[in-house]
Amino acid sequence: MQPSRRQFLQIAAAAGVSAFVPWRRAYAYVQSTPLRKFIQPLAGLGPSGIPVAVPDVQTYPGVDYYRIVMGEFRQQLHPELPPTRLWGYADANAPNFRHLGGVMVARTGRPVRVTYINDLPPRHPLPVDQSIMGAGADQPENRAVVHLHGGLTPWPSDGGPHAWFTPDGTHGPSRIAWLPDATGALSNDSYYPNDQSARLVWFHDHALGITRLNAYAGLASAYILRDDFEQDLIDTGAIPGLVAGTEIPIIIQDKVFVPASGNPDPGGRGDYGDLWYPSAYDPLRWDVAPGGAPLPVPSVVPEAFGDTMLVNGLVYPSVDVEPRKYRLRVLNACNARFCNLQLFYARGVDFPRSTEPARNNPGPPFLQIGNEAGFLSEAVGPVLLNQVLLAPAERADLIVDFSAIPPGAILILTNDAAAPFPDGDDDYEFHPELKMPLAGGILGYGPDTRAVLQLRVVPRVGPRDPRPSAPLRLPQIPALSSAGATVRNLTLNEGFDAYGRLVQMLGTDVPTAPGFFGRAYGDPSTENVAAGSTEVWNIFNLSGDTHPIHFHLVNVQVIGRQPFRPTKGDGLRLTGAFRPADPNETGWKETVRMNPGEVTQVIMRFDLPSTPVPVPVSPRTGGHEYVWHCHILEHEEHDMMRPLMVE
Repeated sequence: MQPSRRQFLQIAAAAGVSAFVPWRRAYAYVQSTPLRKFIQPLAGLGPSGIPVAVPDVQTYPGVDYYRIVMGEFRQQLHPELPPTRLWGYADANAPNFRHLGGVMVARTGRPVRVTYINDLPPRHPLPVDQSIMGAGADQPENRAVVHLHGGLTPWPSDGGPHAWFTPDGTHGPSRIAWLPDATGALSNDSYYPNDQSARLVWFHDHALGITRLNAYAGLASAYILRDDFEQDLIDTGAIPGLVAGTEIPIIIQDKVFVPASGNPDPGGRGDYGDLWYPSAYDPLRWDVAPGGAPLPVPSVVPEAFGDTMLVNGLVYPSVDVEPRKYRLRVLNACNARFCNLQLFYARGVDFPRSTEPARNNPGPPFLQIGNEAGFLSEAVGPVLLNQVLLAPAERADLIVDFSAIPPGAILILTNDAAAPFPDGDDDYEFHPELKMPLAGGILGYGPDTRAVLQLRVVPRVGPRDPRPSAPLRLPQIPALSSAGATVRNLTLNEGFDAYGRLVQMLGTDVPTAPGFFGRAYGDPSTENVAAGSTEVWNIFNLSGDTHPIHFHLVNVQVIGRQPFRPTKGDGLRLTGAFRPADPNETGWKETVRMNPGEVTQVIMRFDLPSTPVPVPVSPRTGGHEYVWHCHILEHEEHDMMRPLMVE
């Protein structure tokens, strides 16, 4: 067996050379039944699409109050599939369970308060590995907690891993009642101050040991934050939105569906059309260190990649656009798959040519005006040769102008990012022309991870945009000063666990074993910061993957990146030229891509949010309890997450 990525790095350190390389796996996953592409419309926001929750504005004056329930339901995600069993969110006052439903729309400066209700059944729809931290046989499979991803929230409302709870009231050690309800009694409600600018936030599960499964099963939705600055851009015609339907959310996921032949995995769950998730750690696919305990079944895996793309909760949808400008609010909600998005004209207007991109005929360019932390300080376009790269959890706020495209034209939004990123493995890329097993080379059908969304240009209905476009002026975002800031050196690492399985870890620059810096989530906290302080983090990626690192509580500014290499004696030596932040990383970020062989430098200020009553410290840790982690969910869970303690 060839060395793992970690072993290559140890060899490189011993030899004083750099060797950041991928590893190869053996064969492809179970594959979904072939499904015809682009035969159903894209789901929009609304009762028959993605339901939007309605707030109660009277119970708590000046606050939007929601009751959101988590439950199990079935929904047909493609006309050629039976209804799929899913977990998800809904407005508890008028439950309408639909995939990605329960969307909340908020406004800057007006707080939101949420009572989350767990009504999940005892048995999870996906196989549960009981060998990883927090997932033992004594832990309920329906534990859940909601994290507002990108929200500036007090720690009891952050939805941290140890704050999970179940329908019967069982809960983790970090779940506390702290917020007075309408009667004065303390409650477990979540409180979101919304002291942030307009942006697309989202909320998803974050329960310890089961996050990757809960999110994959459907526990994710959107939280749209509006403000006056954004509204002025819309009212003046600087960005689309005055014409109904010209702002389109695009939430991308990849899934595998149990085929008609059944679920072949030991420990697998689900029938034909249900979600399939890998339940076996296959030594032919992933490295295994010798001498480990027998591999458990079910088992966590290093990454889970789907073979079928969903947008807004439906498989291979299509959307009509008129010859005018549109604003596309894009979120990569995949567990592990990166998305490198591009627009191409279809090869023709007849099936199946209308489902396949002509890669020599690019469509209109993207103009990027924002990311996951709001508007950029300056619009970027054409973006990276008409491409937008999004790691899991990253967002892009894009404007696309279809004004010059004649009705009848068809475009395809495609993804060609390698999986794993950046080097990839053909086993995780699916397209009929690749002649993957079972796909049969049938154009117009999945499995297909390159085709994301079909856009059909239709005649314009009604007048042109009612106002001429005003100049697009985005907010000027001052850079944080590093004067007097604490500087930390941190690391991204890969090793093996007690079973010999690959495991990813965060760490410092102090080795925990010869040639290895990784620390488990359960190890003592090292990132203890003072409230109100500013810190610069130099994060060295010693692994072979690009990791999207997500920071709870704070937004960060990306300073830049620089190559490095490990040296003898567990040193980390900078090499090559410093590269400043990419143009579409200007302003703020909360999920940052960190590439193999590079140190990524970010700066952040640890301000705590405002709250109506004082926030008690965590009974588990004695501080304000947050985390930072990789947002490849299989990495986060095993074991690429560390405490972030604000004191």
